[in-house]
Formats: sequence, structure tokens, C-alpha cells
Amino acid sequence: MAAADMANGTKSFRIPVTYSDMFFGEWNLEKATHFMDTTHLNNTILILIVYYLMVYFGPRIMEIRKAFDLRRVLGAWNMLIALYSGISLYVLWPYWIKSYNKGGIIGTMCHTDDMYSNPVSGYWGWLFAMSKGCELMDTVFLILRKRPVRALHWYHHSMSFFLVQVFWTEFIPWVRPGVIINLAVHTVMYFHYGLRAWGVRIPKWISKMVILSEIAQFIVGLTFILVFVDGYLKDGLKDCNLKVDKLGLASVIGVSYLYLFLQYFKEAYGKKIPATRKHDDSGNMKMRKEQ
Repeated sequence: MAAADMANGTKSFRIPVTYSDMFFGEWNLEKATHFMDTTHLNNTILILIVYYLMVYFGPRIMEIRKAFDLRRVLGAWNMLIALYSGISLYVLWPYWIKSYNKGGIIGTMCHTDDMYSNPVSGYWGWLFAMSKGCELMDTVFLILRKRPVRALHWYHHSMSFFLVQVFWTEFIPWVRPGVIINLAVHTVMYFHYGLRAWGVRIPKWISKMVILSEIAQFIVGLTFILVFVDGYLKDGLKDCNLKVDKLGLASVIGVSYLYLFLQYFKEAYGKKIPATRKHDDSGNMKMRKEQ
């Protein structure tokens, strides 16, 4: 197995870099970059291909099969994601506050500082990227339980997974506020779905607030981008790590998320729909006509 020794004097690392090296080895930014640009890039493409095939063929395969009763497993899975999100929020919050106190909103979105190189924020930021792959399991649960896989669901999950991998390899600083907001929302959301999977009756207004928190996440994220762009146009921000193409991509995807979630909210809670709305514990809407 080969080893790489970077010219800037950092510690050497084995090639190829494995997932085990990343999860359990000492944090090394060059090692992480090599891993994301080689091993994980290939796997990301493969994962997305398999995911889309699963979304298309999975429900068709399950049509002739009995749905699996996975409520206990699903509840535990949701709680695990909620726990991870809460711990990550706790770990990364001080680093975001430090960056904000130093440079305000523009500073947090312009300068990476030690965001990626710091052993703590770098590692937990990388874990965030990996967690988006784990969240694709939500779709597996839907298929095995014969729940509908809405376009909103698979589009949101797959695009979030793809974007986070791309943005990480570009060392983009302006993802920082979005990561913090997403972790906060997912801590509450997955805890909520975990309780529902275990049969805990949740008041409708709480489920409604969970969906609204997702919508608020996109509104706040797009607002951050607008503030960022306004500062860039006014002051130039010449020393800013902007990545215009990636910012444009994030904006387009963010707007599409907002639109789809607003449509979902309207369908689920709109007064004009003559049906009883229910939500399963994976966040998908179910509808049944009144008898």
C-alpha cells in the first residue's frame, strides 16, 4: 500500500484512503481531501445510481410482497439520526459562533479559517457529509414498508447527498450556517419521527411545526445567500472564497426545495383538500377519503 507525504510537511497517510482510515484515524485534511476526491467520489456516483434504481424498481418489487413491520427498527434509526444531529450541533456550534463573532454573517460565509483543517470542526464537518449518505436509508424504510416514495422525498434526499459531497471538496465556507440550521432541524425532526414510529401519539400542531421548521430552514438559508450576494455586489469581497457557480447551484436547489415543501405543506394541511391527512413516521403524507 502506497503512502503520500505532502510537500507542506503534514503527516503521511496510506493510499488508498479507506472509510476506516477516515472514521477512526487521526484527522488529516490532505488525507480527507484525497479520500473525497478519489475513493468517495467514485462511491458517491455509484450510490446515486443504485439509489435511483431502487426508487424506481423498489416499489414495483414490493407490490407483490407483504409490507415489513419495521416500526421498532425505524424508531431506533430515527432516534440514532436525531442523536447524531444533536451531538454534531453541540460540537460545531461554538466554531460557528467564533467565526460569526470574528466576521459577522459575511465573515462566516467568506472565510474558511480553520473550518476544515481543525481536527474537531474538520472531522465533524466531514461526518455531516457522510450522514447525508446514511439518510438515504429513509427511502429504504419507505419502500420496505410499502409507503409512497414522493418525488419530494427522493429528490430532497439525493440532491442533499450530492451537494454536500461536492461542496465539501471545494472547501466552501458559506455552507457553515446551513449546516448548523440543518442539524438543529434534523435533531427535532428525526426525534419526532422516531416517537411516531414507536406509536407515540403526536398532536397535529407539532407535526405541522416540524414541516414548517423544514420550510423555515430553506427561507433562512436563502436569506443568508441574499445577504452574502448583497455584500459581494456592494463591497466586492475580493478576498472571499465565493465559488459563484456553486453558490448559484445552491440557490437553485434551495428555491426548488422551498417550492416543493410549500406544495407539500399545502397538500397536507390546506383547508380546500376534502380528505383526511395523515403522515407516517418517515415524513411522507398519506391520504384517505372520508367514509
